[in-house]
Amino acid sequence: MKKNKRILIASHGSLAKGMLSSLNIIIGKVDNIETLCGYLDADFNLEHSIETIMKAQDFDKEELIVCTDMVGGSVNNGFIKFLGKYPFYLVSNVNLPFLIDLILSLDSFQDNTLETKVKEDVFGVKYINPMLQEWTNLEDV
Repeated sequence: MKKNKRILIASHGSLAKGMLSSLNIIIGKVDNIETLCGYLDADFNLEHSIETIMKAQDFDKEELIVCTDMVGGSVNNGFIKFLGKYPFYLVSNVNLPFLIDLILSLDSFQDNTLETKVKEDVFGVKYINPMLQEWTNLEDV
């Protein structure tokens, strides 16, 4: 039986909500995405927040893909602690193009999907100035 997928975008501050806002504009309202915005107030407890999310998740019926903002950051490290306890996917350094592609490919999602997507150069940071020069040189040919 194929399980539904749920995505959790987790970040320092409001970045996760901003990404969700952008996703809703670009691809329309998506029901299977939630956010966790960490450290917005002084009493934020990351471990408690993650535990609450994991306990509410029905892993028998739905797979959870957690997308965090930064490898080595406290949010990502917090989720790493739960990888042995709960069966979820964890990816980090996510950006808007990656999330768009992930959402649009959820119907064909398989165990190796994330591994394949993170290897694709399409989603990495790009320095446009030298690329623009290359594109201009191509037009001159």
